[in-house]
Amino acid sequence: MSKARAGLGVKMLFGETPVAELSSVGGIAVTAETIDVSNHDTEGETREFITSFKDAGEFTVEGNFVGGDAGQKAVLDALWASEITDVTITFPKSGTETEGAKWACKCLVTSCTPVGDATIDAQLTFSATFKVCGKPTFTGPAGA
Repeated sequence: MSKARAGLGVKMLFGETPVAELSSVGGIAVTAETIDVSNHDTEGETREFITSFKDAGEFTVEGNFVGGDAGQKAVLDALWASEITDVTITFPKSGTETEGAKWACKCLVTSCTPVGDATIDAQLTFSATFKVCGKPTFTGPAGA
């Protein structure tokens, strides 16, 4: 039987403050830059590479606009203040796990839409994009 799990129940802390009613939390994808170290002694006329800096990129969150939410307000405030803030994303636990997997990182807010498009047939939305600064930490589920 598959051990796959649904994403329902993901939580995000911005600093120590939860961000309310998120419906989508983008993934953190770490990539490595490469340096071409090919030379006249390279065999087989095939390029050689080594890795250099790693980059954890950006991720976007989306959800319902909640006017009085301290977390959504903190995200916008951090954008205006150009502050680097601790972010923790916790995934739902499953089965015998006592704690779900989590990402912990420091981020700059690079974009924030505190209230999205106002249409007559949809809810008001909130969205923000975060640039990961430095090395993020991934912790697997506990008690698995």
